[in-house]
Amino acid sequence: MDLLQHRDDPLDLLATDDELPDYEPATAPEYTIGDTHIPLHTYYLRQTDRRHQLFVPYGPSASSSFRVASRSARLFSKKADTDIWRIKPGKTAEEHMCSIWFDNNGPLPWCPRAHFSYKYGLEFSTHAMESRNFSDWSIVLGGWNCMWMLEGYPQYRMVLRQRSSDEVIARFNFSAKGTAALGGAEAGDLSIYRHVLTLGPGNMDGMVEKMLCGLVVALANFRKMGKYHKSMQSKSMVVDVDG
Repeated sequence: MDLLQHRDDPLDLLATDDELPDYEPATAPEYTIGDTHIPLHTYYLRQTDRRHQLFVPYGPSASSSFRVASRSARLFSKKADTDIWRIKPGKTAEEHMCSIWFDNNGPLPWCPRAHFSYKYGLEFSTHAMESRNFSDWSIVLGGWNCMWMLEGYPQYRMVLRQRSSDEVIARFNFSAKGTAALGGAEAGDLSIYRHVLTLGPGNMDGMVEKMLCGLVVALANFRKMGKYHKSMQSKSMVVDVDG
């Protein structure tokens, strides 16, 4: 027998109209670019009075509510200027989540500065913030340099973004009454969007809550300065992040 004799390839025996079976496409990413415009969490900010606010979740999200209480300024007091409590769904007991202090003894040139301590379960962290232009507040989130920024007149808002990106991470829209609202009226609404910071590994709820704490710092400072922002339609704060 000729060792070089041709042998048929088994695949050659398939009929010409036979096709290989279809395969499922690769699993799609968890979210698309369009999804970044759909809020992951939405909260309405209700203002009981100038010192007490409540962030109430809206929609199908099982997010917690957050109660904010501010103190009047007192010399030599070591108590926090503002405290935030977490109220989980289905529970009546409150969990202390955050304490905020405004720092008046920072380096020159002087600008508004603050820091807050955050607690979630066994996690405890401290975050410094400052506002060099007296309206936008820097904060480090997930190792990225971020900024809550005041935007837009007459439709004011606060927005959170990466410094190197126009993508909005979170937005707070001021209502028509804004932070001058009283009696439980709506001061604005906060939307948290799908982003690597809000969908990344680890404590996603914790990251969202830290964003909310940073927003509370900015809003509290506006009140300290006598600025009660409002909008005929909306106003927001932005967070910028350096990658």
